[in-house]
Amino acid sequence: MNLRRILLWLHRWAGVLAGLFVLVIAVTGGALVLENTIQRWLRPDLYPHEPGEQRAPLDVALSQMKTPVQGIRLPRDDCDALVLFSGKDAYHFHPDYGTLLGTRPRMGGWEQTMIKLHVNLMQGPVGGTVVVIATCITLGLALTGLWLWWPLRIFGVRRGSSFRRFNLDLHSVAGLYSSVFLLIFGITGLTLRYMHGEHPHPPQVPIVQPNQPLLSVDEAITKAEAALPGARAAAVEMPPPQRPVFRIQLAFPEDGSPAGRSVVFISRLDGSVLAAHSSREGTLSQLYQMAQLSIHMGSIGGTATRWIAFLTCVALVLQILSGYVLWLKRSTA
Repeated sequence: MNLRRILLWLHRWAGVLAGLFVLVIAVTGGALVLENTIQRWLRPDLYPHEPGEQRAPLDVALSQMKTPVQGIRLPRDDCDALVLFSGKDAYHFHPDYGTLLGTRPRMGGWEQTMIKLHVNLMQGPVGGTVVVIATCITLGLALTGLWLWWPLRIFGVRRGSSFRRFNLDLHSVAGLYSSVFLLIFGITGLTLRYMHGEHPHPPQVPIVQPNQPLLSVDEAITKAEAALPGARAAAVEMPPPQRPVFRIQLAFPEDGSPAGRSVVFISRLDGSVLAAHSSREGTLSQLYQMAQLSIHMGSIGGTATRWIAFLTCVALVLQILSGYVLWLKRSTA
């Protein structure tokens, strides 16, 4: 057996054995890339249809909450909602009028199901190991696929070809045009599991005393944005009653990810900046750790790269399905 036949045998059987697992990863990955778009389509009532003239202070929405608020997600654009997280629910408010638009489950919704399937097939650590192995096999399939493609040089699907030939062309074309992006998303998926990096911890500060005046959330956001000029506040972690520190996450324009990758800690006692961690600073390893999730989700470059990530997932699904057809046709021939 020459090298090509060996690689073809490995490529075929690795794909057959791992194909179903990779299919789940690809489908859930595509859904997560378009999570915000799908959410707006499923629940349009949770988003403002027309932007107002001026944003209402956050205290307007906070004053309507009857339970403690753990976190706040600020609007990402003019037609996005202000979201307050409390307990098991997420409360969507109109950012300009402060009116409640509706609620949705914070945990257990379709997004959480997609995340669990994508990360560990909803099987805990064992499922996580299976996902890692399937990802490594996918990377191997992408590389061996390029090797096997080279002598054929198939650049498109031929018209009027047989069903088997159509699947071979589809398999080759989908693999060719998605291979580079598939390698990028696969590698970042692996490093996300093993290169988490340390999340910035809030500095130690005195405990809040009874009846002590505290900084408002709006004032804290203003100070955080001033600490990192050019960054936009994306989310706020609300501290417990006696811990006087706001953790504010910010996004620079080049981040791509609306959640941002920078963090500023603001004291609720005097409004001072306790610490600032910018995504524009750090070693190469630290910068990669902060950016790897955005790269993996295709959000590093905005809308264009997000669609590239989605189409890569679609191409991977087409490769799996066409690969099974080719295998079945060969087995029954």
